[in-house]
Amino acid sequence: MFLKIRKQILLIPVLSLAFWGCPTQEYTSAKLYIQNEDWEKAEEFLQKALEVEPENPEVMVQIGYHIHAKKGEWTQMNDIFDRAIAVDPDKKILEVSRPVKEMVKNYRSMFWAENYNNAVRLFNEYKESRDKTVLDKAVQKFEETATIDPSEGQTYSILATCYFELGEENLAVQNARKAANMMPDDFQTNLALGQILSRTGEKAAAVEFVKIAVGLDPSSSIAIRQLATLYYDMGNKEKSIETFGVAIKTETDKMKKSDLYFNLGVLNMQMGSFQEAEDAFMFAYDLNPNDTEALVGMAQTFENAEKWRRASKFYRELIVLEPENPEHYKGMARVLIKQGDMDGATRYFEKSKKVGR
Repeated sequence: MFLKIRKQILLIPVLSLAFWGCPTQEYTSAKLYIQNEDWEKAEEFLQKALEVEPENPEVMVQIGYHIHAKKGEWTQMNDIFDRAIAVDPDKKILEVSRPVKEMVKNYRSMFWAENYNNAVRLFNEYKESRDKTVLDKAVQKFEETATIDPSEGQTYSILATCYFELGEENLAVQNARKAANMMPDDFQTNLALGQILSRTGEKAAAVEFVKIAVGLDPSSSIAIRQLATLYYDMGNKEKSIETFGVAIKTETDKMKKSDLYFNLGVLNMQMGSFQEAEDAFMFAYDLNPNDTEALVGMAQTFENAEKWRRASKFYRELIVLEPENPEHYKGMARVLIKQGDMDGATRYFEKSKKVGR
């Protein structure tokens, strides 16, 4: 008799487990409607299943995926996903044999990627058309994307750019800072924040983030060029010259390197370092013989250094290249005056008035 009682006691939890391990009629019906893509009935019976099994995280995941996500109700989707994880993150969903926390992560990532790609397509469409209504749609889609998975920092980085394009500077900075806080070791995020801060007038703060970007990718001539420009804007010409020199060493594109040499020439000319300016302009011109600005820089450098004959040589070249530009004739007139050739200066001055009409 004693043995029979023990057997009955042992059977009770086994029967209980068998009962709770089987899906309810409501949940079984819901899965059948899902299979048949009858979404109205699927929603009805998933809600009924949740009433019957209020602590079943699998039902919650199904509701989040098949009801809220399909309707674009991302906040509600995340709420019920969070509820499922809170109940039992490690419970395996039978059909896929994956734990709840993994399925939730996968679903969020899937919906985030889908919406993010759609938002990027809209942003690229705006860049081609410059249609602000398209940009508004991109912003809306990026905001939606951020709601789906707030932990993805890159959403906020490109959202910041969108807001800046819309003229919403506060929102641009707010989102750019959020992205940088979430991804402090990401090159593009720090550079983007630095560029936005620079354009909103926060030059000192911009320098700090661009310096971080340069530290993360010392080979990026874009970041180094941005840093050199910031130093120039802040009046630190010595640091700007130094940084442009670093940018020149890292740049491989001939045209971009020519531009860097030109900027370096302008800075050296402003600092009164005429030999260094001449060298920089010469390098710029050698890399890009069509760059008349480099020739102008050389002509002005020699003029400021009072090397009148060398200045006149470059003004003559500029007149040949751009005969309709009155500034070249005026420059030639100035250096001829300095050489005492008043008649020649008068002729070039009269030409400048003629082509300037």
